Amino acid sequence: MKPLYLIACSAAKLDRTAPAADLYQGQAFKLAMRAADRAGADVIILSALHGAVNPAANLAPYNKTLAQMSKHQRAIWAAMTDQQLQQHKGRPVVVLAGKHYAAAVEGWPNVSRPLTGQGIGQQLHTLKHLNA
Repeated sequence: MKPLYLIACSAAKLDRTAPAADLYQGQAFKLAMRAADRAGADVIILSALHGAVNPAANLAPYNKTLAQMSKHQRAIWAAMTDQQLQQHKGRPVVVLAGKHYAAAVEGWPNVSRPLTGQGIGQQLHTLKHLNA
């Protein structure tokens, strides 16, 4: 079964509506997308505003992060996103995202989180290594 990569959105975005795969411009996002491509994986983007997003979905720029949300709001986001992802439960999943985004698949089987416990500098190093 083909792996599924869950990739966090980024604060850096284009200033116009675009497919989600193009909208996000952050370095970590771009490295994560490249790693998923190298692995031949399917990709779903984890958006703080929209939840689970198909990379081809057209999105307008927005300014919302999970870090800005209260613990209760993040729990609501995680439950909503978990529901959006239910069809993928049981697949091998690689989460290239921080802890707040990874909460959407907390308790799922077959989940790998290579960025767990890492600061942004370490995350970038790990993502670069995945692309080597």
